[in-house]
Amino acid sequence: MKIVLLRKYDQSKIDWIQPEVEGAGFDFVELKPESPEEAAVVCEDADIVWDLGGVTMITEEIVPRFKKCGAIIRGGSGTDNIPVAKATELGIIVANTPDGPALPVAEHTIGLILTMTRKITAHDRAVRAGTWIMDDPMPTVLSGSTVGLLGFGRIARGVAARLKAFGVTIMAYDPMVDAEAMAALDVAKATIPEILAAADIVSVHTPLMEATHHLIGADELKQMKPTAILINTSRGPVVDTQALATALKDGTIAGAAVDVLEEEPAADDDPLVGLPNVVITPHNAGYHALLLSDFSRLAVETIHALAARKWPKSYVNPGVVPRWKMPPQDA
Repeated sequence: MKIVLLRKYDQSKIDWIQPEVEGAGFDFVELKPESPEEAAVVCEDADIVWDLGGVTMITEEIVPRFKKCGAIIRGGSGTDNIPVAKATELGIIVANTPDGPALPVAEHTIGLILTMTRKITAHDRAVRAGTWIMDDPMPTVLSGSTVGLLGFGRIARGVAARLKAFGVTIMAYDPMVDAEAMAALDVAKATIPEILAAADIVSVHTPLMEATHHLIGADELKQMKPTAILINTSRGPVVDTQALATALKDGTIAGAAVDVLEEEPAADDDPLVGLPNVVITPHNAGYHALLLSDFSRLAVETIHALAARKWPKSYVNPGVVPRWKMPPQDA
């Protein structure tokens, strides 16, 4: 089997990957493609195409040229950079490794919540500017507050587990998770309108897809409390940037903390960047020193499973009819 690993221009080579993959008997090619065409040429005879994480060169136009490919592996969780529908149409399994970033993103989310509820960055800026105000009221105290989670996958569940220590009430929306599974984690299943109306903090954890593009827009923001805080560590386009900026300026909501923007890096005219009631981090919630190596260990496990014609631990197109002979998906 031929494995092609694609990585972005700013991703460093991970030294152990090639000897380990080749030592397992696979042919291995590693490439930093500068264009989709370059990626297509190298991947035409690949059995597995492996995106180390966030490569934008695997386009809908070139995937049909992956004539032998049975699977695309995306390091990390989000697959919005992969043409999943086209891959599914062609019988290509799209696997991911969501366990890799789940813990750090959950911790980062908690950090953003505390940053906003305690006004940590605002007070830091004020002190550095020569202002010392001890009686500036905080937006909320976590204990006794209500947190709403939009999405209840690995990251949101990690957030819920960590929030328990603060004595909060947790609600969650996820059409793929039943009420019993949420209740087992002391979380109440709710609709989006119910969460928006009740929550002091709304934290977004949905994948980016057509159905979730601008899931939070002007109408949704108007349903939130004026004292509420919005957190987004999922994908920028899940929240309408212009609508959020307007809501923050006119007091529709109290504040927001985001790790993701609709355009990244932040554009010079991004309306969120200059607002005092916003905290922005550079889409690094999941990053830590060993992240890519962790992603890669999980991806190599996925390669071994696929080579043995076993379904991977995580894949995002369960409706796929694979071009490879595979056992039933529920086997």
